[in-house]
Amino acid sequence: MAIAAWLCAAGVWTVTGAADPGLLAGAARASITPLEANLPTQLGGYGDRAGKPAEGVHDTLWAKALVFDFGGEKSAILTLDVCHAPWCVLEESLAKAAVPGLAPDRVLMASSHTHAGLEGMMLDRRNIAGNPHIGVFNEAVLDFVTDRIAGALKEAAADLQPVTAGAAAEALPGMNRNRRDDALPADTDMTVLRFDRAGKPWAVLVNYTAHGTIMTPEIMLASGGWAGVMQRAVEEMMPGVLCLYANGAEGDVAPAGYTGGSRWEMAQQYGFRAALAAARVAAGVSTAPVTRFGIRQAWVDLPPKAPAPDFLKIAGDEYKVTEEQLGMLLEALFPARAPLGLWRVNDFALLTFPGEPITAVGAAAKGFLRDGGAKFPAVAALTNDHIGYILTADEYAKSGYEVTASFYGPGLADTLLAAARDLAGEE
Repeated sequence: MAIAAWLCAAGVWTVTGAADPGLLAGAARASITPLEANLPTQLGGYGDRAGKPAEGVHDTLWAKALVFDFGGEKSAILTLDVCHAPWCVLEESLAKAAVPGLAPDRVLMASSHTHAGLEGMMLDRRNIAGNPHIGVFNEAVLDFVTDRIAGALKEAAADLQPVTAGAAAEALPGMNRNRRDDALPADTDMTVLRFDRAGKPWAVLVNYTAHGTIMTPEIMLASGGWAGVMQRAVEEMMPGVLCLYANGAEGDVAPAGYTGGSRWEMAQQYGFRAALAAARVAAGVSTAPVTRFGIRQAWVDLPPKAPAPDFLKIAGDEYKVTEEQLGMLLEALFPARAPLGLWRVNDFALLTFPGEPITAVGAAAKGFLRDGGAKFPAVAALTNDHIGYILTADEYAKSGYEVTASFYGPGLADTLLAAARDLAGEE
């Protein structure tokens, strides 16, 4: 029996009974900007920065938490203004928070992929390379970030109240493009999940697909980038609402259609356009009592690790990884197993990947969710670890940057999609 089918049969997804309060939820945010504590902070996204510390803060980097109780089972969603976050961030944050009943397999932690946020390798205990171009592990920064996330989890868990929920989606053509091939599609859908408390909008999760590459290597101020602008603007347009963001299958998708005299102006313009759309979609949502809910993970055995043939010429050159270092990095940094995640809220479903899937992979995952009955399917990249890019075998054969930052050979997408199909409930 498929995993999701078993969960439904076991009664995990659906709770009935007149006395049941339905879904309870609490929310909180915390700054995860290490410069507040005078900690040197590496910015993620580009090897060209060579590990140089950020020169200051343009805007606050946030961790945002939603903690849930459904039928007595705790779960949580975390979104972070970081380039990516390794598994140890989730594990250590939960251990520090010590929220009763909240276990790692019931938590999804999604990174926005801002290219001016925290460098994930700076937070990764597996990172023994000492290579500034990929980021150097910093125990003090990891402690700071996990302390702050733990605080947000505890605060959210202490304020659980009944909520209703609903979702809506809208296509935004012209705001992104397939950067590997303009002739290939990009996922243009923006999907918004809204929670209401006491009859008023209370929290929204925005899912849209675009890299954080409006921020270039020359940017040396910490920033949430366009996604940070979008979240702040939504919160201004919808007073009292917490806005969270999860990036889609952005492995081959870049933002498009922005202009401005500086990268800051470009990010501001693009983020504000995205916010206008998100607020519009959120305003059109009709919420209802939550009768189907669950957050689950499925751990997947990954294919054997293998560097792409052109690694040293492309990604290896940018990140200054030598042939001698490569084998050690593959063994140390990239796990043999990684988690897929599934979040179901009534007719909304989010399938998460621990890396950067390309559009074709995301489209297949959304298809599995639709087949499982989700009217509003969504995909989140960079959730609960980062194993690199996730490409179909056809795209892997074409080489290019994304392929050289993929570390499990041409069969990785097939392996993950087979598990995703089962998790989404298709036999």
